[in-house]
Amino acid sequence: MLWIAGIFSLLVAAAGWFYLFYSNAAAKLVGVEGARTNALRVRLRRVGGTAMILLGAAFYVACDAILREQVRLRLFLGMMLAVLALMAVTLVLGIIDLRLTRQLRKTQGRIEKE
Repeated sequence: MLWIAGIFSLLVAAAGWFYLFYSNAAAKLVGVEGARTNALRVRLRRVGGTAMILLGAAFYVACDAILREQVRLRLFLGMMLAVLALMAVTLVLGIIDLRLTRQLRKTQGRIEKE
């Protein structure tokens, strides 16, 4: 059963790794949006990628703690709280990115109408 948690954790961490190092979509918007807003967007995406990598690791440690013969309940509860917090961080960063995109679309709509 631990191998399923391991595969899931590895997939989450790999997605975070890709998001952290290989996602260049935000950097390509530098000509479209302001430099300050674009730098904020790039930083937020890097923090989101780091949070996803940590999320994968925390989930694996939590599953390992609960599936051992001698259950380590405190470690499991601590890691599940970390998983919950990291999921919240990832969600909030995604919402902020969506709001920045909405503002960019509104700005682009005004420019095209003029």
